[in-house]
Amino acid sequence: MMNKATLLATLLLISLLSIVVVAQESSKGEWMCRYENDKFWLALKTESARDNSMFSWSFNLQLDKSIKGLALPPAGAAATPVHFELARDAGTIVFDGMMSNGNGIGEYRFTANPDYISAMKSMGYDNLLPEQLLRLAVRDVNRGYVKEMKTAGFDTPTIEQIIRLRNHNVTTGFIAEMKALGLSGLSVEETVRLSNHEINAAFIQEMKNAGYDGLSAEQLVRLRNHEIDGTFIKSFSDAGYKSLSVEQLIRMRNRSVTPAFVRDLKSVGYDNVPAETLIRLRSRDVTAGFIKQLSDSGYKDLSADDLIYIRDHGVEAYTRRHSRRAQ
Repeated sequence: MMNKATLLATLLLISLLSIVVVAQESSKGEWMCRYENDKFWLALKTESARDNSMFSWSFNLQLDKSIKGLALPPAGAAATPVHFELARDAGTIVFDGMMSNGNGIGEYRFTANPDYISAMKSMGYDNLLPEQLLRLAVRDVNRGYVKEMKTAGFDTPTIEQIIRLRNHNVTTGFIAEMKALGLSGLSVEETVRLSNHEINAAFIQEMKNAGYDGLSAEQLVRLRNHEIDGTFIKSFSDAGYKSLSVEQLIRMRNRSVTPAFVRDLKSVGYDNVPAETLIRLRSRDVTAGFIKQLSDSGYKDLSADDLIYIRDHGVEAYTRRHSRRAQ
């Protein structure tokens, strides 16, 4: 028979376990919202279970698909009590508060789904914190999505990484598309960046057709960021620059080196100028007009270094330096 001390210890243990479960499965905080032009913006604020720090998230929702039970007060009406819910696989968020003229404020309570917690535990995600469960619910990270990401090659993504993948609408189809084009073994961060910058099959194929095969995720993102496409590359290829590196393409775009600039230099006698020299000339504003002006003043057949020196220091300084070197 269980003695009194053992009974008390057992009851205490059950009580503590109940507290842990409740703490894990529920949390509360404050909310604000704004409804305007058929768009519903919602922001949540909650306190961390680990310390006294505060977390906040904001996101947009579709009223007809996500929010249940919200009756928007008529425009111009006095502050009206509202109650609505956001039900997700990870749990349900219940909102209570007041709204007026599309603006709302109040308190919420989040209750996690026990089945979701169990399923996540079976996939290696144990002891999830309340704010993690809340974020998983807010971002609609369901069990199916977690399984898909693990099957797609991310064997052990963290909760933060899964949420990032979901936030940026990364799908198994996108991952498979990247693998088919030679981009396998990508990290979560690389995958997110590719998706964010709209690196798709069409863009990668365009780069391949232009002679740039086997590019890394970082190179593809940088090319896209600097608006370098097949047309840009072909324009330089037609001008005689057929083997430019990715870095040179980017620097030429940044320094506004164009085929027209190349043609202008050729018109004043500067043909087959190396790409790096083109970049230097353009960055120092050495133009065909500047070169012609010098030529008309008797300064002909100057090297690129001479042209840059004159642009930086003036003709007189160049003449003095040239005289010293001639002695």
